[in-house]
Amino acid sequence: MIIKEPYDRYLMMLGLATVLTVTNPKGPFLTVFFITLAFTFAYWEGNYHIVSWVRIKFPALKDTKKRIFTQVGWSFLYTIGIASFLVLMLHFLGFVPYSKQYHFYNIALGLGITIIISIIYETICYFQLWKDALLESERLKKVEARLQYESLKNQVNPHFLFNSLNTLSSLISVNPEKAELFVQEFSKIYRYVLEVRDKSFVPLRQELDFVDSYIFLQKIRFDDHLHFEKSIQDEKNDLFIPPLILQNLVENCIKHNTINQRNPLKIKVEIVDGRLLVINNLQERKEDYTSTKTGLYNIEQRFKLLNGEAPKFYQENGQFIAEIKLQTLSVDP
Repeated sequence: MIIKEPYDRYLMMLGLATVLTVTNPKGPFLTVFFITLAFTFAYWEGNYHIVSWVRIKFPALKDTKKRIFTQVGWSFLYTIGIASFLVLMLHFLGFVPYSKQYHFYNIALGLGITIIISIIYETICYFQLWKDALLESERLKKVEARLQYESLKNQVNPHFLFNSLNTLSSLISVNPEKAELFVQEFSKIYRYVLEVRDKSFVPLRQELDFVDSYIFLQKIRFDDHLHFEKSIQDEKNDLFIPPLILQNLVENCIKHNTINQRNPLKIKVEIVDGRLLVINNLQERKEDYTSTKTGLYNIEQRFKLLNGEAPKFYQENGQFIAEIKLQTLSVDP
């Protein structure tokens, strides 16, 4: 059973008075004990309330110096005053004869007790404030990470919508029938986008199905000039991925590469050692503007916030490769 305030300090006062009485007997035990207890109680209780007041006045960790100096100053003044008051009161009541030696002894004893009390309470206070500051810092980091993650996800959905609507706009005048089919499939795809927008991870199989639908739409636009291949075993059902990440990677392949009859784009998705690879033949589009790499940057930041490991993007043997680590999430039976 843990004894709470104020009982713990009262028990400590009682114990300290007993120790001082036993180690320095100067008269009848009970008389010395009660006199010692009176001094101990006055020193401890008064300084306790000074400490409490100073904590309220300077509560922050940054105010530690102000808190210590204010507490020491008021505690010393209080201790000297209360020691003098008790010595004179005990003299007038006839318990002890007055002497300067006795007077200064009690002041010195009181200051010693005050120093001990101040050290104990300030140490407890400092570490409590340090602990609270550390916990608050961690809480703010988590909040900041969550806000950053939500911001990045919010950039994904409008980006996907914008590109899809551009595709639809180009189809309407050229091939109205394909445009109608595009709208039907797009409604299914965007329903998925809305369903997963609040999730941190989704099953890889679910994301692959979504990408199949996305590729279906893109083939309406590019016909047979776009080739998509998956090399993933069926048993890979325990792997998870942040939603829309795979679609973003595939979209990045389409966005930055030339796709026509002479230069078909080949995209391959495979898993190697628990890492998902999205590979495309490199045939960079000649654009009138410099790519900002925003899409890849958003993907990189999302992964850093989720598991601390950034994806890898590199060129090798005429191919562009995006490599991301998949997540294995434990599922309770």
